[in-house]
Amino acid sequence: MLVLQGTVAAMRDGAPADVPGAVWIDDDGLIAAVTPLDAEPAGFAGAPRMAAGGGIYPGLIDLHNHLLYNTLPLWTEPARPTPWTSHAQWPRQAPSYQAKINDPAELLGKAAGRALLRYVETRAIIGGTTAIQGNPNGTPLPDGDLVRNIDSERLGTTQDFIRVRTLVANNPAQLQTYVTAVGQGRGFIYHLCEGSDPALLAEYTLVEGVGLVHRLLMAIHGTALQQAQLDALAGVGATLVWSPFSNLWLYGQTAAIGQAKASSLRLCLGSDWAPSGTTSVLWELKVADLWNHAQPQPVFTSQELCELVTANPGDALAQVWPHPVGRLVPGAAADLVVVANRNPDVYANLIRATERDIRLVVVGGAARYGTASLLRLAGAAHPTPIRVAGLARQIDYGDPSVTWPSITAALQAVRANPQAAADSVAATLAVWAGADLSLPNAPFILAPDMPSGDPAMATAAVTAVPPAVRIPPIQPLTPTRSWFDAVDANPFHQGLLSALRSYAP
Repeated sequence: MLVLQGTVAAMRDGAPADVPGAVWIDDDGLIAAVTPLDAEPAGFAGAPRMAAGGGIYPGLIDLHNHLLYNTLPLWTEPARPTPWTSHAQWPRQAPSYQAKINDPAELLGKAAGRALLRYVETRAIIGGTTAIQGNPNGTPLPDGDLVRNIDSERLGTTQDFIRVRTLVANNPAQLQTYVTAVGQGRGFIYHLCEGSDPALLAEYTLVEGVGLVHRLLMAIHGTALQQAQLDALAGVGATLVWSPFSNLWLYGQTAAIGQAKASSLRLCLGSDWAPSGTTSVLWELKVADLWNHAQPQPVFTSQELCELVTANPGDALAQVWPHPVGRLVPGAAADLVVVANRNPDVYANLIRATERDIRLVVVGGAARYGTASLLRLAGAAHPTPIRVAGLARQIDYGDPSVTWPSITAALQAVRANPQAAADSVAATLAVWAGADLSLPNAPFILAPDMPSGDPAMATAAVTAVPPAVRIPPIQPLTPTRSWFDAVDANPFHQGLLSALRSYAP
């Protein structure tokens, strides 16, 4: 059992958001109750109470990412004078894409896949993320890791709740397995109409034609969608996942979010990936805040912005998951984050927070990251030191042999000798040729899920031997001055993203 006391931002209808309270977590990793400080639910007599030292929020949910690529720096095509207009352009037409994005990610994922995944999840959890979407191809990701991976999360069951397709379909036959899955109550996450070219609306027409404009659809990007499509998605209770940084970075514009909200379409945030996205959904929340204040009239209140990374994605997932997330309510999975109180408004406090303000992250009732004192009081099983934004923190990977230095050492070893890494992968793949990579003793291999010239490559990506390529420096966990400088250098966003510096401590 775990009892946290602080300012509770429950993200539930009718709940006050700025009064002291307590969150009571049971032995099953679920929230038993959320109460005032002077109340105690049955079954918790004598349970120790822990002062969180900040606001208690639902854990942040990143509903769109591509995990394999998140060690890489921001990317632009050199000398590209104008924004791209379609997701089909830059992976196939940009001369530098293969060498700077696909190949380094592939080598790291196949030569040090376990370390890569732990790096990515570390980067997420230090920003308060407790659930993230974006499985790479390859070996199935393990349950019970640092954060929930939405694509493969089982929540203690043997069920598969979500289907994901990264590559856009060209014909109805390619979507039939997803039509069947949605008919069986599975969620469907799908890239839709990413770019500014009106011709992209053909993607929507295809999805609509097979019956996938549905309440269980979580459509990613939707930057080319117009009012009619937004109204139709809202009408069936679908979800639109907004990645404003990536949209502005690549295309110079983002989705018609004001129209989408006016249509009552459920909206969520996703940080996309490191080459054209923010370091975590905590920073994507800041991009949404910048965009909001750049409008003639703000589209969102501060509470509504915070709901983009909590209640809204939680509601989308609650349609298929057995326990709610994204709200601090009885019966919900005990995924939460404690944020230092720097702002008297509980919602502005989350929007303005950086990694330095994240005091504790709990996933499924288990304390996984935070200050040493809070992890100790929360009973973390295997805390190990890590420095984040210059501060001493601790993290629990669930395995005492895993430390942050061991993770970075494995990644740096591939950087130091890419040829040896590629040769080792080739030998491993030769031994496992034709075998089932889901077997318990199989090597842990992560492979690209993005197109690289030919969409057919995605199918063969898992067993292809990676090239021995130069790997860029493994990026810091948090935004740095050089990252902000890189943001400034891209003209496509017309300066809007440069104001992210104002949130840095």
